[in-house]
Amino acid sequence: MDTFVLQAIAAELSENLLGARLERISQTDAHTIVLFFSGAGRERRALLMSTNPVHPRVHLTADPPPSLPEAPTFCRALRKHLSGHRLTRAAAGEWERVLQFSFERGGGSGDSFALMAEVMGRWSNLVLLSGATGEILEAKRFVPPGPHTPRPLERGGRYQLPPEQKKANPADLTKEMLLEMIHGADLGSADPKEFARWLVRSIAGVSPALARELAGASNAEEGWVAAADALMSVVESCQKKEFSPAWMLGAGGEPHALSAARIAGMDAASYRAFGSMNEAADAFYGRLVKGSRLGERKKRVARTLRRAGERVRSSIEAVRRDLASAGEAEDVLRKGELLLAHLGEVEEKASAVSLSSEEEQIEITLDPRLTPSENAQKYFRRYKKLKRRASTGLARLQEMEEEERFIGALAFDLESAEETEDLLSVEEALAQAGYAGRGREKKSERDARTKGRQAARARPYRRFVSPKGWEVVVGKNAMGNDEMLKNVGRASDTWLHARGVPGSHVLLRRSDGEPAAPDEEALAQAAAFAAYFSRGRTDSKLQVAYLPFSRLRKPKGRRPGQVLIGAHETILVDPDTGKRLCEEWEEVG
Repeated sequence: MDTFVLQAIAAELSENLLGARLERISQTDAHTIVLFFSGAGRERRALLMSTNPVHPRVHLTADPPPSLPEAPTFCRALRKHLSGHRLTRAAAGEWERVLQFSFERGGGSGDSFALMAEVMGRWSNLVLLSGATGEILEAKRFVPPGPHTPRPLERGGRYQLPPEQKKANPADLTKEMLLEMIHGADLGSADPKEFARWLVRSIAGVSPALARELAGASNAEEGWVAAADALMSVVESCQKKEFSPAWMLGAGGEPHALSAARIAGMDAASYRAFGSMNEAADAFYGRLVKGSRLGERKKRVARTLRRAGERVRSSIEAVRRDLASAGEAEDVLRKGELLLAHLGEVEEKASAVSLSSEEEQIEITLDPRLTPSENAQKYFRRYKKLKRRASTGLARLQEMEEEERFIGALAFDLESAEETEDLLSVEEALAQAGYAGRGREKKSERDARTKGRQAARARPYRRFVSPKGWEVVVGKNAMGNDEMLKNVGRASDTWLHARGVPGSHVLLRRSDGEPAAPDEEALAQAAAFAAYFSRGRTDSKLQVAYLPFSRLRKPKGRRPGQVLIGAHETILVDPDTGKRLCEEWEEVG
């Protein structure tokens, strides 16, 4: 948020929020506070303030994030001093990125406070002051005094505005003065990037995004005259409170910054207009922060998956070592039998003995602390242990390999997750599998939580209908696949899945519900869906397995979405066909 955007935000808040009563205060993360106001007609509004170093901001929000379960110190201080007070002032300092919110208690008690929101990148802060004395009561971030501290912030100290930057004040500039500064900086041959950097360094309140827009409105050949005109026009608009709230759009139409005033001469397609600056900011940061939060959450889930995968691979290696050692069982038995048959030939306390067996000398290691008979019994016990490993090792190896495939499928689901709902399903599958610290939940608790989540979430699968009346159901992830197995699939359906790679379960059926065997075209189309919604979607051709749904088996204890398939057939398809069909077929709710 640059100074011009903050001026627009403050002007709207001053017009629409003054006199509103502060009813509730919550903290939603380490950086973000939300103030809930009620005004005339019981209208409620939420004002979000964030000191996030990457996305610092202040704006009204229509969708406040959920509160932390326990309020941190700063939030508790705000509740203590501001709850029940009315907002009497909302103003932005002139060309400073600081907003002041003043609060007074009704009834003429004289009890007043000020909340200073400093929106300054990684130095952003929220400071609560006594309205009568300017004394600092609490702050999100205190700054201790020191030889290199230009402005200490301590509890009980006097508040000072951030030090003025060594930049020109836009209000004091004229076009002629600005052009003289440009000439003095020898920018006649500068490229737009260099000119934009100079604007940020030289003019107070100009953000990098605004500087790029200004540089794009002019060029060095004309001495940056158009850029100077555009900047003075923006300054004049803000001084007159004539704002034009909008998003600045990039080449692909994606928003990259907020704009409080249009740049003269810029293509209208470079902006997306909004009815208010607060609305524009709420939509912009909602989109931006949502993607950032989703990314952070995906990283956390990826770490859980990575640790789970490492544990499973370690277990697989251990089982394989056990199976390899189990191959020694017959040799161990042979040595034990030889010892037992030649006890009289073995010296007491010997550490080894060489015995004949079918014209072959066998070297046998002994424990000198044991008698020859005890050494023979030790070999027999070792033989039984190795045989047990051999009998259980193969089943254990199969179980671990299935676990590895399950984790690989979840990793694919995580890669494909584009919405919070998709990520919730991955987390749910991890929880059901006993990962993410939830493996010891009681079944009743887990089932109740799962039921509640599923009720609140969108359906975990998609349905497509062809012009010829065939319906294809595609699981979105492991939980969606599991839901299809438990509650969606019918005995008459055809089940499909890409062979050898993680992907979605797919069901093929008639859209009218009538049982019918699919024709070759419908089968190939459903297989294309299965290929496209799999990790093999980039292959030119992919094998897809299919069989009647009635022949699938999901043994008890299997992970979400895992099944056993017996005899089946395959079909070779192009995954790109599935992508095309997604666009051509009707998707139904």
